[in-house]
Amino acid sequence: MIQRVDWKSFETSLETLHLGSSFETAADVETSVNLLVEKIKEAQARATTLLPSSTSRRGDLPLSIKRKLRLKRRLHKLWTRTRCPKLKKELNGLSRSISEAVRDFRGATWEATIDRVGESTKNLNQLCRQLTRAGAPKCPITGRSGIRRYDAKARAEVIAEHLAEQFTPNPPATSSNLQKHYTQVRKRVEEFMATTSPPLPGDLIITPAALHKIAICLPKKKAPGPDSISTAVLRHVPRRAIVAMNRVFNGILRTSHFPEEWKRGKIITMPKAGKDPRKPENIRPITLLAQVAKIFERALLTKLCLFLTPRQEQYEFREGHSITLQLIRVLHHLASERNCERYTVAVFLDMEKAFDRVWHDGIIYKLMDTSLSPAFIRVVANFLRRRSFCVADDDALSAPRPIRAGVPQGSCLSPELYVKM
Repeated sequence: MIQRVDWKSFETSLETLHLGSSFETAADVETSVNLLVEKIKEAQARATTLLPSSTSRRGDLPLSIKRKLRLKRRLHKLWTRTRCPKLKKELNGLSRSISEAVRDFRGATWEATIDRVGESTKNLNQLCRQLTRAGAPKCPITGRSGIRRYDAKARAEVIAEHLAEQFTPNPPATSSNLQKHYTQVRKRVEEFMATTSPPLPGDLIITPAALHKIAICLPKKKAPGPDSISTAVLRHVPRRAIVAMNRVFNGILRTSHFPEEWKRGKIITMPKAGKDPRKPENIRPITLLAQVAKIFERALLTKLCLFLTPRQEQYEFREGHSITLQLIRVLHHLASERNCERYTVAVFLDMEKAFDRVWHDGIIYKLMDTSLSPAFIRVVANFLRRRSFCVADDDALSAPRPIRAGVPQGSCLSPELYVKM
């Protein structure tokens, strides 16, 4: 089925969106966020029409054959009105000519496809899947007990169990000094979260104009998250609804409460190339988050960047910088030292599961030493804490699992927070 959305009807449905007048408590924020998501989903459902998918293969025909098809339709209409034998004869001849042209075109296309595939096993497998329209076979997943799981629900549970262990903090160091530092950090963070923060400065309030700019610049081809709202829908949210959404987002900043619904991620999986797909550690997780939450995170990031200045040697996750520029910088340094007849020693560190094991209290502790507003730090703390995920395998979902460490994959805030760590 093909979905066709009447965007004019969608925008009209949200013109009268009202989400309340007070956002002073966490409960108010939760209620307004849930209402916002439900209203957008309802407007999307009313404006969406399901159409049967087309099975016609005329779209790939050359222009010359398409012109003959248009001429055939005109002749057929004229013959149905006049029943002229001469037109009928001409129509039959044109039909035979089109059939021969289509047959020759399909044959030439098929021969070109075969020549392009060659004898490569990978290309042959891809061609077979395209012709049979069959999905890739699902490999069983081996759990910790060594038992292979074939059922979709069981596979999802095995992968979720593995990821739950992955989203845990690294074990504390055995050194007494490090343990003391670990305790001091946790104590200071707990004291900070227990105190009342001052009101948010007026220059940090999100404006509807900034929110509208973020919405229209959202990437078009992004998979929807657990709320089933796509970026295409958010790009067509009308101005009145943007203003209502903006009031909710500023309520989140005032209360420092990140909605619980936005902390739930849906993980889909892909096998890593060249590795055994039966082992859960060789499955690449891709987290799908709520798209409405991503708008708020982008707005929050613009405010955080005013206070979080990266170090000069940091090139990744910075605007106007890239790994390529960093490599050029390193090569320039090596060449300079070589010209001066000096040796250069390089140390490379590869941190496994670095994003997945980030210490939450450590991030908050470092943010407390910046000039960032305490209200913003509380929002970031609530953004990181009490998150959960579930794994999707076919149509089956695993039970929710907690995320005790790490920054959320797919969030624009994660690289900035990771660099700060």
